[in-house]
Amino acid sequence: MNVVILTSNFRSNSLGRAYCLWLLCRSLGWDVTLLSPQGDELWAPLAGTEFAQDCDVAGDRSLASMSETVQRSDLVIAAKPLPESFGVALELSRLARRPLLLDIDDPDIEHQLSWADPARRAARAVWRRERVAELKRLRSAALRTPTIASNPTLARRWRSTVVPHVREDPGLRAGQRDDAPTIAFVGTDKPHKGLDVLRAAVARTQDHGFRLVVTDVPPPDPKPWEQWIGTTTFDRGLDVAGTADIVALPSRPTVYSRAQLPVKLVDGMMLGRTVVVSDLPATRWAVGDAGVLVRPGSVGALTRALVSVRERSVRTRLGERARELALSRFAPDRVRDTFAVACRDAMSSGSS
Repeated sequence: MNVVILTSNFRSNSLGRAYCLWLLCRSLGWDVTLLSPQGDELWAPLAGTEFAQDCDVAGDRSLASMSETVQRSDLVIAAKPLPESFGVALELSRLARRPLLLDIDDPDIEHQLSWADPARRAARAVWRRERVAELKRLRSAALRTPTIASNPTLARRWRSTVVPHVREDPGLRAGQRDDAPTIAFVGTDKPHKGLDVLRAAVARTQDHGFRLVVTDVPPPDPKPWEQWIGTTTFDRGLDVAGTADIVALPSRPTVYSRAQLPVKLVDGMMLGRTVVVSDLPATRWAVGDAGVLVRPGSVGALTRALVSVRERSVRTRLGERARELALSRFAPDRVRDTFAVACRDAMSSGSS
């Protein structure tokens, strides 16, 4: 089978979900081409990988040219329900007369149309009415389109099939340290990710010698126990997580993070790390009893959680359980059949 995956921007970290879909297609033996109306180079963590070879970064971005590529496919998958992906995919599907499957991995529309967040209220004054109208149109179209979602929270909202993030087994990179545990925060410092909460909690654990490694540029006030290594490649990010003792995802309880399943959580679990995550619906589902859940936004609760796993034996047990769960739930061979059924259902729906 030949599949086209349409992503919103080759330069954006949203390409991470497209990578998961690519892994599933490849595990099924399908041919894949990735298109995008935006981005003149590939998102740095995935540049130079085998995945990059299937990304048509240098291709013609016109609808006519992309439509010719879609015509040679059996199915087009839109990654994210946004104008730059789903909106374009709807037009390509119509022009090329090919079936369409929508993939929703984050609550993008809910986030952009919500004014509960003060930042969204501030943005409302400058947002174009046309953008809001387009998002509402796409929200309605999504409910009429065959859809898959990255976690049960989104699946319930969009009446779709759960196709979670997947990762190939990276193996174990290191054992747990006897003392002075290292905590990894892999990703960029965005407000909903709660890095400020994590930094404050780690500062409170200095009697136990905890250290923090962050894959982002250093702030104006780096601490002696912090290591900031800047933006990394995909493989380097896995090394950082895999050689840490704890992978922390201290997400704040925002509109966005309540329904988001961070793929770095899947990475940490696959690598057999102790995962400490905010207790939010999607992360609670992913972790189950294989990690430590923490009240979102609470420095005190996060500090207590970190101290509770300072012993090597505790971290080893949790890491083993996390890896076992991840291999059973997030490996491509455990998800591909569900994904294949969703794709074939979309093709049947599109041809009817």
